[in-house]
Formats: sequence, structure tokens, C-alpha cells
Amino acid sequence: MPDSSNRGAAAAAALQAAADEVVVEVQRLPQELIYWIPSEGVWSVMDILCHIREFVPFWTGETLRMTRSPAERWGRDHTDTARLAAVTNTAAHKVGDVLEDIRLAAMQSASVLRALSDADLAIEAASKNPRWGAKPASFVVDDLLVAHLQKHLGQIRRNVRQFNER
Repeated sequence: MPDSSNRGAAAAAALQAAADEVVVEVQRLPQELIYWIPSEGVWSVMDILCHIREFVPFWTGETLRMTRSPAERWGRDHTDTARLAAVTNTAAHKVGDVLEDIRLAAMQSASVLRALSDADLAIEAASKNPRWGAKPASFVVDDLLVAHLQKHLGQIRRNVRQFNER
């Protein structure tokens, strides 16, 4: 059993906490706000939720791939078709279904992260995205999973503020 004080366990706890906050906060929101588009080029809460639902399993998988096959390039850029598909036609999705998917994805990701050792997280691999170059697996966990989810929680809160100020 991994040491509960390792970086993977800490990241798992942070990811789970942020996902739980997203679910709890969005469950309180009126449907109108969830699908409301603040302005052109700004994602609705539902767009954000669908993005979270897609990126949590993606970056978790990339983390595992880095630790198992560090010679392979990891990641993607903003033109990735799965990423774009996740935020297309999001108004067709039901809030409860998307929140449940996020909850499950976060639980599965946290389970994976808890199993990673500090040595696993120190393994470096080159990214497909030239902006990042070679990074350790901890970069994907810290920046592209945990901080990324926390950033989108902030965007949801921003949308709520803007909706209430209209």
C-alpha cells in the first residue's frame, strides 16, 4: 500500500475535493444559469462541466502512460478532436448525467493517483505540445489535472457572479 503522505495521495485528495466542490455548487444552480452563455467565446457552466468530464480521464491516462512508457510522447494541443467534441453541443446533455460522470471520473482518477509513488511522478517524458517540452508526470498531475480542475471551478463561480449581476 502506498504511503499516504506521498504526492500522488495529496494530488488525489486535492482532485477529489475540487470535483466534489464542482458537483455540490452546480447542483444548487438553476438550469437557466447552467446553460447560459455569458458572452461570445465564453463557455457556459455546461461547457465547463463537459470539458471536465473529458479531461480528468484523459490526463489521468496520460499520467499513467508517462510512467509506463516514458519514451512515448504524451499530451495534446487545443485542436485535439476528443477535446473539441466534448465541448460541442453541450446543451444536449443532462446536468445530472454530467455531474455523475465527473464524480465517477474523479473517484477513478484519485484511485490511480493514490497508487503512484513519488518516483513514478518524477518520471519525465516529452510532450506532443511544444510549449511544454519534457516534463515529469507530476506536472500533468499538478497542472493539467488538479490546478486545471480548480481553474474551471473558478470559471463556474465567475459565470454565477456574472449571471447574478445581469
